Amino acid sequence: MSQMTTVQAPLRISQADNYAGNFGDVYRSSAIFWVKNSDKLQTTVAISNYWKFKNKTEVSVVVNVRDLNGKLLNRHRPLFETSEVYNFRPPTSFEGSVEIEAFSNKNIRIPYAAVMAVYETDQSVSMVHSYARAYAQHEIEDGRTICIGEESCWTLRDSASVFSFCVVHNGAQTQAPQRARLSIRNAQGHERSTEVLIDTLAPFQTVVIEARTYFPDIAQWLDGGIGNGRFSFQLNGGFTRMLCGVSTHDESQLQVTHSNFDYSKHQTDKLEDTKTQAFMLTPQAPSGYLQEVVIYPDVCPGNYRYRHLGQWLTLEKSVPLRIAVEPGTGADLRFDSEDGALPTRIVTGFRFSAGQSMLPAECSYGIFHHLRPKKHFSWMLASLRLPTRIYWVDAQATNDGCPEDAALVFSLYTEARPEPAVKKMTKTQLPSSDSILLGTLFPDADFALGGLAYLSVWCAYGGLVFFSSLEKDRSITIEHSF
Repeated sequence: MSQMTTVQAPLRISQADNYAGNFGDVYRSSAIFWVKNSDKLQTTVAISNYWKFKNKTEVSVVVNVRDLNGKLLNRHRPLFETSEVYNFRPPTSFEGSVEIEAFSNKNIRIPYAAVMAVYETDQSVSMVHSYARAYAQHEIEDGRTICIGEESCWTLRDSASVFSFCVVHNGAQTQAPQRARLSIRNAQGHERSTEVLIDTLAPFQTVVIEARTYFPDIAQWLDGGIGNGRFSFQLNGGFTRMLCGVSTHDESQLQVTHSNFDYSKHQTDKLEDTKTQAFMLTPQAPSGYLQEVVIYPDVCPGNYRYRHLGQWLTLEKSVPLRIAVEPGTGADLRFDSEDGALPTRIVTGFRFSAGQSMLPAECSYGIFHHLRPKKHFSWMLASLRLPTRIYWVDAQATNDGCPEDAALVFSLYTEARPEPAVKKMTKTQLPSSDSILLGTLFPDADFALGGLAYLSVWCAYGGLVFFSSLEKDRSITIEHSF
């Protein structure tokens, strides 16, 4: 390698711009996923025509299939003529990437495509929402890019039977050779780092990095505990969010989520009022599953506290903080700052687990505060084959909660029907457990059709945050709605 680059200075990432949808003129949205189809793993990328059923906007969608080196193999063009859902399955015996692009002659405001991928093995199911994408040329020219990768929140579970990996996708331009840096922490807060030499990245090249390649003794070093990885790197024309996965060595189980920014390096805005508190609420795990909350360690510099079960505790930043959630409840955590204003982002997550023999599902999450705008319309993934449960929590900080007479409209979009099934109700008609099975919500749906589907919900209240989970035997996966 010659003329290597090193990772440049970190960036300031504005939550206020994100809430305001300050992305400039957007006529293209996109998402890139790692996909693999083999005799042990099947991937499906589920695309809904949400642009139409959310904003009545017509788009043209292109599905680009590339190998790991970024070479384009073929393109598909779902037309959404007979339904508003298109489930794309990559070729057999294939590993590479699938890029979803949506084009419109109308400003669609959000540049990332709200798409889901599902990874299924004989013993497990896992899903993740869109995490990476290639920037449009005008975004690059306008400087609306995050190509300096300071990514963290990568859970490490390496053991005698499990390995951890991450995936990054380059953008549409060649990235020069670089000296990246990979760091790992164990449950005791000890950290190790190493240099990762990455050769020239071709346009759209996908890189899969296993932690054990660079730390061969990682399983012994973690010693049965759960660690945290972070990665510093650079892309050219690509958003730096990573896919983070854990897999059994025999590939019988796989669980994935996405990384998040390392806010000990990148910067973000802070809440103006130093007395303002933030909070985190999680849904209640289904019967038979355990739940824990994780607060990832890489937060903005400062001294913060969290309140759990009525007690204020200092937020340690050397290790991922794990908090067991009492069965039959969801988590309710509060955050404040001991010496200034809270950052608008503290990255959290929660995990559902069926026991030591199953890999836990992990959902990357965050905190809520009074600046979060109301959200009346959401959509989430569902399945007509695997048991699907819908959850909700009330994340509106400035009032007394969702009125019992608040109207809700659920619409179930499937691959086999041109129109959705619709269920109208009020909040009082929803279960007090704050979750409901899809089959209870739509008892007349034709579940024999199988396939992945999308469920949208409009709520007059605007403060509810929705989630959906899929189950396969004792495996579970959960994601928040868009």
